[in-house]
Amino acid sequence: MNILLTNDDGYSAPGINLLKEKLVMDHNVYICAPMRQMSASSHAITLFKPMEMLKLNDCIYAVDGTPADCVKIALFHFFREIKFNAVISGINDGPNMGDDILYSGTVAGAREGSLNNIFSIAASMDGWSINKNFDIPALFISEFLERLEKSFIKSNLMLNINFPDSCEPKGIKVTHLGKRIYKDRVISEKKEGKLLLTITGDEPGFYHDDGSDMNSVSDGYISITPLANEITDPVLKKRLGYLEKLSWKTLKQ
Repeated sequence: MNILLTNDDGYSAPGINLLKEKLVMDHNVYICAPMRQMSASSHAITLFKPMEMLKLNDCIYAVDGTPADCVKIALFHFFREIKFNAVISGINDGPNMGDDILYSGTVAGAREGSLNNIFSIAASMDGWSINKNFDIPALFISEFLERLEKSFIKSNLMLNINFPDSCEPKGIKVTHLGKRIYKDRVISEKKEGKLLLTITGDEPGFYHDDGSDMNSVSDGYISITPLANEITDPVLKKRLGYLEKLSWKTLKQ
């Protein structure tokens, strides 16, 4: 397969490079990733501002932009002649579960692939340890691509995969998104005559929810969560339908 890799940790991060090493044995692998750390960039794209690029070789590029920028530029510029079978974003150093996916640049990289009708995976590893071992996640993704039904790979399915911070996962769980408990705070300080604000916080927790991604990873399992780009609330849409039948004073001719 032709596989495009990106991430939000930067092109030199160990997760993406180890994943490339494992996948290149059986696939054609290309990389377009940010030049620097872009965590929590969500699905931002850079408009009206030129982006610096770095070519490492014919298959690896770095761009001073977001993960979504990198996927767009890869598909429509660097590798526009290539028909990609999959976009994989990661392996991220840190989890992307539950509400995290709204902030995550890793997930946005996969979402950009899905929006362009390409099967996509966001891959992340739990924990905040400094020296992670990405061997099992990288090997698992390689095996996963071989064993997943081909009909899924031919679709624009998007999967969010999170690995426990463990050398021996207990197995796999197909999950739903859990609910985060964020512990954010803002630090205010004056420096060189300027008022500076920094968003920080303690390690987040989560609400117990059987079958969720966070519960499953916490229990030592690999979590696989299918995501959709359609986020309309169908129940609320139906309840709001009565608004169409009202007579609106501001809309009368």
